[in-house]
Amino acid sequence: MTMQKTNRFDLNFNQIVKWTIIAGVILGVAMLLLSNDGSRMLLGLVFGLVFSILNFRLLHLTIKKSLEMHPARAQSYVTSRYFLRYFLAGAVLYVAISNEAMHVLGTITGLLMIKFVILASNVISGIKKTQDTK
Repeated sequence: MTMQKTNRFDLNFNQIVKWTIIAGVILGVAMLLLSNDGSRMLLGLVFGLVFSILNFRLLHLTIKKSLEMHPARAQSYVTSRYFLRYFLAGAVLYVAISNEAMHVLGTITGLLMIKFVILASNVISGIKKTQDTK
């Protein structure tokens, strides 16, 4: 991978993490103000959000490393990391379910937050591209 592609890859990663944190703070304040169980929801959101960002970082490192490997080795490496990330997500959900101090819906929201940010980012960039071509 060239240096320019690597820098763009890292820039996109950093941008997604930044917007995920911003969206998490906004949603956390809304949960705290609007929910009867705001502190539990907020704790679940923070727990899910921190794990989601760390999981995204693990995916980022896996992709970068696999691009430098032989294809057969890269496939087994990516597959093993895939199962590791799902196992860790299951462990996070188990902790959220078994811990009375945090709300499971807040944790699930935190886990899904980065996916919504990526989706919104792609929709916005698609809209910008169609406006630029007009």
